[in-house]
Amino acid sequence: MISIDDLLKQIKREFEKSIKKATFNGQKYANGNKAKEALIRSQKLINYIHEYVKAEFIRNGINKNQIYPSIGQSKPEVKINGFLKTKNQDVSILPKGKKLDSLKSGEFERILTVNIRSQLSSMQKNIDTLYERTFAEALNLHLQYRNICLGEVYLIPTHEYDDKAMLKNKVAFKAVSKIEEYIMKFQAINNRVDPDHDEYKYERVCLLIVDFRLKHPKIYSDIKELIRDGLIHKGTKANLNNLTIDRFADNLLSIYSKRFDIKDLI
Repeated sequence: MISIDDLLKQIKREFEKSIKKATFNGQKYANGNKAKEALIRSQKLINYIHEYVKAEFIRNGINKNQIYPSIGQSKPEVKINGFLKTKNQDVSILPKGKKLDSLKSGEFERILTVNIRSQLSSMQKNIDTLYERTFAEALNLHLQYRNICLGEVYLIPTHEYDDKAMLKNKVAFKAVSKIEEYIMKFQAINNRVDPDHDEYKYERVCLLIVDFRLKHPKIYSDIKELIRDGLIHKGTKANLNNLTIDRFADNLLSIYSKRFDIKDLI
């Protein structure tokens, strides 16, 4: 299984290669920004994180045959009808014996599901829109299925890639991102324990904060590290408790086991 560190190196390498060479998948583009957009639209990079999340669930004892899409695949996704809209789920674990074509409406509540996003550029101007969308998706499903266990993985850089530099096929970074704001916002929708309350929250959120400026991308899992590196000011009220990638799968499964029989997923 690839480590999270190696996975992030691969994301950095492929992302920056598309910018510098203005190419993706053998096709030449007008500039690095256009090539980067094609790479992002392909879902190739985000699928690496999908596979990592699947592997983490398997490492925690989940039956790989219950995971959709299956290992190494991006289709088919489980489609769940929420309170307001229907949404495809990035990674889902179905109860034992259940298949996509045999699920009944009452059984969707027993699915464990994780959605995965990343924002390597344009994150400063899009923070409110991105957050509202994330907030709304948890609410949409919990209003329909109050016991369903939802996870969210969100990859953000400490310094976003500079779109203007991409136009010249160059890799550059902007000033430090609004990391503290992201942490505070995502902490506010994290750790839903009581299925009768807080429908807008996720059972577990992972905010994957990474410095891609380094040759070996650095993951931040401690507020003290962020302060020490000058990325967050001293005296901050932000914290990363239950917001990091470590134990993400384990925490979700622990919450699931309090609502349903965990043996259904093993």
